[in-house]
Parts: sequence; C-alpha cells; structure tokens
Amino acid sequence: MAGSGAIAWSLGAAGNRETAFRPEENHTETEKPVTHNGRKSVILLAHPDFKNSKANKALVEAVKDMDGVTVTNLYEAPFTAETYRNLLSGAGSVVFQFPFYWASAPSQLKKWCDELFSGLTEQVKGVKLLVAVTTGSEYDAYRSGGRNRYTLDELLRPYQLLANHSGMVWQTPFAVYGASLPTAAQSIAAGAVAYREKIEALANG
Repeated sequence: MAGSGAIAWSLGAAGNRETAFRPEENHTETEKPVTHNGRKSVILLAHPDFKNSKANKALVEAVKDMDGVTVTNLYEAPFTAETYRNLLSGAGSVVFQFPFYWASAPSQLKKWCDELFSGLTEQVKGVKLLVAVTTGSEYDAYRSGGRNRYTLDELLRPYQLLANHSGMVWQTPFAVYGASLPTAAQSIAAGAVAYREKIEALANG
C-alpha cells in the first residue's frame, strides 16, 4: 500500500491505514456562529457546480446542522478579505473541501489562496487545517504503482506546505473515493457518516 496516510473511505479499503471513500460530488452559504467551546469549524467549499453535486453535497448535508460549523462555498460568497476575516474569526479548524479535479482543486481555491489567504495568515496561526476531497477514481488508483501513480498524500503536499508556512496545524487528509463508480452511492453514504465524525472530532479535539 504505498504509505499514504490520508483518511479516506472506499468499499474494500477496510484494514488499510487510510480511511477512504468512493464518491462524487450545493451549497449556499450556511453560517452557524455557535461555537464548540468558543472555537468554530469553518468549511471552505470550492465547488463550481454544487447544485449538481453528489458527493460534496452529501458531505455538506452531513455537517451543516452541527453547532459551530460554518460552510461557505468560495464560488458563491463575496470575494473580499473582510468576508473571510470575519468568517475565520474564532475558528479552531478550517477545512478545504473540494472535488479533486486533474490532481488539484477547482480554480477558485487557488485564487483564494493567492489573493486573500496571505492577508489572513496571522489570524490562522495555530488553527487546524484539514483537506477533504472527493475523487472520481477508485481508492487503488491512488497508490504508488496504481493507475494514477501517486497517493493523495503526495498530491496534496502543497496544502501541507501552506499549513506549515502559515503556522497552521496540518491534519491527515480526508477522502471519499470513486464518485464515478457503480458503488458510488454506498461509498458516499459511508463517507458522509465518517465526515461528520471527523468534523466533530476536529471541533472537540
């Protein structure tokens, strides 16, 4: 298994070090200012077509009613530093959630990092950073020697560097695999349950 540590969900992945899923992918801004012990979890969703999402929509539905959880789609929220300065105020954890497109995130997350994040780094020092992705390909494709050659841990390294450079606390990535597979519905359902547990653990940890 090629030493990836990503938390992920997929059918048949039981027993591996990763926790994996096999998924696919709406969301309007869902803000809940109530916090866990004064610390909230901010999920920054980067999805250009959330209305037609399956996997990412299921993940959002699983956590949007949780106390202290705020979900904001970068494609829908006002693109200003003030918007995110207010959003991140008091956050104990930040989640970058997105469908994994061509070994990367949809472009709005890159734009957000390039144009807004550098002005927020002092605010997020010590805050946990989790990357949560959904993939069309199966779990085994993201192994060393697998069809895609590299593990998700390797492909998500730029976000770990971002966390290290800004003083955030990197968390093991979370993934739901196989959105395009016949077993997608089962994997998405299992992934949604595990995602809620992960967000709860982030908030209370």
